[in-house]
Amino acid sequence: MTRSDAATVVGAPAFWPAWGVTIVLMGLVLGCSGPRADVPNEPAPATTTDIPRIPNLSELDPGFVTAVRDALAVVDRDPSSGAAVGALGRLYQAHRYVDQARRCYERAEELDPSSPDWPYYLGFLAAGRGAHDEAARRFERALGLRPSYWAARVRLGNALLAAGNASGAEAAFRAVRAASPGTPWGELGLGKTARRQGEPETAAQHLRTALALDPAHRETRYLLAMTERQLGNSERAGELLAGLEAAEVSSLDDPMLEAVFELVRDTQTMIRTANQRLAEGNHVAAGRLYREVLRLDPDSYDAHLNLGVLHGLADRNQEAAAALERALEIDPDRADAYALLTIAYIRTGRAEEGLRQLEKALELDPDHPRAREILRSLGGSLEQLR
Repeated sequence: MTRSDAATVVGAPAFWPAWGVTIVLMGLVLGCSGPRADVPNEPAPATTTDIPRIPNLSELDPGFVTAVRDALAVVDRDPSSGAAVGALGRLYQAHRYVDQARRCYERAEELDPSSPDWPYYLGFLAAGRGAHDEAARRFERALGLRPSYWAARVRLGNALLAAGNASGAEAAFRAVRAASPGTPWGELGLGKTARRQGEPETAAQHLRTALALDPAHRETRYLLAMTERQLGNSERAGELLAGLEAAEVSSLDDPMLEAVFELVRDTQTMIRTANQRLAEGNHVAAGRLYREVLRLDPDSYDAHLNLGVLHGLADRNQEAAAALERALEIDPDRADAYALLTIAYIRTGRAEEGLRQLEKALELDPDHPRAREILRSLGGSLEQLR
């Protein structure tokens, strides 16, 4: 994680600086909304009244607001365009507005029933909320429109397996293996299916082949280790697990989904904008932006840290402590969070715990300027204070 430099807030109380920060981008975008019929009906008359919108859009990140307004303007110009409505859905999905994304894709499918994109995205959202039967039907429809899109067949196999249809999953994964023989996905899927069917020897054969195709594939390595252990090959299982940390989370070659991820806005810019609002004294706007980052990436160290700063400025020290504790759960080797947590604990009557946080900050960075400033303000060395 990128280290951050401190930025001073004009007029802020002592010990609560606004820290300039960066964050790590998120992982997969999943869905969590309710099911709907799979086969598109005749499209209703094209209007924009049923196009989903985000309440209080103007309160969100300016870059996202501009992108959504631009996409809505395209829809307003031609509400009968399934491509335009679907593009708005991609933007919503990229930023986890999954209910709005689902409704856009449903409408896009009504307007443009020949495109495989919309049932594919609907299948992805259904799988994300655990509606595996629906997801399988959606992926089957997408494959009916584009049979060569083997990434959809991988997802179909996973959905069928999750839904308990092992024979259907096996057929899907065999088709994946035939369509993409140089990738591990078909063999990996067949290995998972064999494990589900209680056939560890068969599973091991498929998983060994998958690992040979992609030796760094983390999921394959872990499943093969568990299977080898089940077969009594404990030494081999240990070797596989020993290399697990260095293995990678290989991503499926999936241009449709990549088209969504490409729209994810730069959350580092969001953090910088929030820091600027905080420095300007606009704490409400800063708080909205930090929370928006956490909605997109709940494990953002920097957003939790800055929310701690924001709560400290408002003298909400219990909330400040909770935010800083969460930041340290994510990255326990950051002196800046320990230094700020010192003040939060002292202000909530936990002075001894506060001194321990200060000690940790100075252990990590003996010359940390904020920790040193806090120590001076408390009137001496840690030994004198105890």
